Amino acid sequence: MNSSTDIRDKASLTGNEVRQLNFISDLPVCQLRKHYRQGLRSHIFEVLAVDDILKETKGEFINGTRWFPIAVPKHMLRILRTRFTTLDQVLAEVKKYALLLKFLGPDLIARSEEFIVEYTGTEKNQIVLCGLQEYVEGTILDPWGLFNQAPLDTFYQAGEASKKPERNRVSRALESIATFVRQTQKMITDAGYIPDLAGNGNLILTTGGGIKLVDINNIIRIDQNDTILLDDKSYPSCDKSVEVLAILEQKILKTESLPHNALYGHFLSAERKKRVRKLEEKFYQSFSASPAKANYPFNR
Repeated sequence: MNSSTDIRDKASLTGNEVRQLNFISDLPVCQLRKHYRQGLRSHIFEVLAVDDILKETKGEFINGTRWFPIAVPKHMLRILRTRFTTLDQVLAEVKKYALLLKFLGPDLIARSEEFIVEYTGTEKNQIVLCGLQEYVEGTILDPWGLFNQAPLDTFYQAGEASKKPERNRVSRALESIATFVRQTQKMITDAGYIPDLAGNGNLILTTGGGIKLVDINNIIRIDQNDTILLDDKSYPSCDKSVEVLAILEQKILKTESLPHNALYGHFLSAERKKRVRKLEEKFYQSFSASPAKANYPFNR
């Protein structure tokens, strides 16, 4: 890799490029593969066992039949694009993850081992924050794609929906989502922060029945005033995340007291939502207008 090219400026990296970085050990038992979800804040890679890759590409014989099982990641590697100038800035970022872990816990977020490295790929050594994150298997929960009266059924339709195992999974998911909403609201009230719930693919419904937040690197300050706060990428994440909470309560949990909730009343008023919509449009227009930004494998 060109020593003058900063990995944080590159739209994407290959697994081979990452293996050549000074802070990555060349372990023969693991292979890195670029994950299909690449965000604005991180390079994301699947950490795969070499044996699993061989089975995926060359197959294995089971009872006389060759199968090609898809390699399942052992972990996810994140390399943040954020430019830190001091160690204190990095530690403040790590504290945000600790805050998320405190309120939501390992059952509701993808657990991660955050680590700080010295990146030597440019003329001046840089501080880079990375994470070795739990791989969460499941289906993306799109809050804006919930249409029928029992939206969770569409996520757990393996055979007849009336089968007991399916009903149990839906029941567990409902309980998990209720806990997720309750703990997120507690985080808002007690700490004044909200995680980014609005990004594409940020919420996963797990195969066992449950919900997990997998984007743990965008935790936003929340203030109940007239100012619409934008995140570091100029997106109204705070307001859109509150909207997601309301959607989960309204369309999945069927919460009857929703109209009397002061949080939703403030952030989801017709006038404020109109202002938020304009900021959203401006955000997306900035990508279509900028060739440099358009080259990113963008997921919001």
